[in-house]
Amino acid sequence: MRCLGRVVALIMALLLLGAGWLYYPEISRYVRGVVDPMSLARRTGTPSVAQRDAAASKIANLVAERPDSVLLTAGELASLLVEGGNVLGVTGVDSVQVELGDRRIRVRALLDTERLPARYRQLIPGTPERHEEVIAEGELVPARPGTAEWQLDRVIVRGLPLPSDVVARVLGRVTGRESDGRLTIRLPAEVRGFRVRPEGVALYRSAEE
Repeated sequence: MRCLGRVVALIMALLLLGAGWLYYPEISRYVRGVVDPMSLARRTGTPSVAQRDAAASKIANLVAERPDSVLLTAGELASLLVEGGNVLGVTGVDSVQVELGDRRIRVRALLDTERLPARYRQLIPGTPERHEEVIAEGELVPARPGTAEWQLDRVIVRGLPLPSDVVARVLGRVTGRESDGRLTIRLPAEVRGFRVRPEGVALYRSAEE
């Protein structure tokens, strides 16, 4: 019986270690939020009309006044992503929340599964609810004027993290073309160079200017 108990304990320990590795980013983020909740609040934002107008004003100032850079908040970036109409590459996205990292963003959103084509709903494990939470993370970098590329390296659906190769295959099915996990994001045409940081998104004047 003691041997059986040790085997069970070993299996449980391995399962806990595996879960800890699999959910390490979520655990680490939760701990940081407990230790420094204000820091998490500052780098997290949701879209709104006021945030959209503030972002547009800053971009207009970058073009007209030609400062070295302007700084967007997380909420202002979220508003630009929603304005582009292609967050997560599909329609039916609601309750968007953006968290800034070092060159990375984390987007939490609710998907209205009834607005998704059937071939997309089939990608959701099990029987989809009317609204499903999706969390996506990855590096966001400029590609060309008005366009950014979001390299998705972590997607969580129904609480289950998807491996990066699965993410790439899913994106390929969603976009209808071969994908390496990158999603094209539309931004205002004036947005050219930028850098994502936890404290904000710095927009820079283009080299031509």
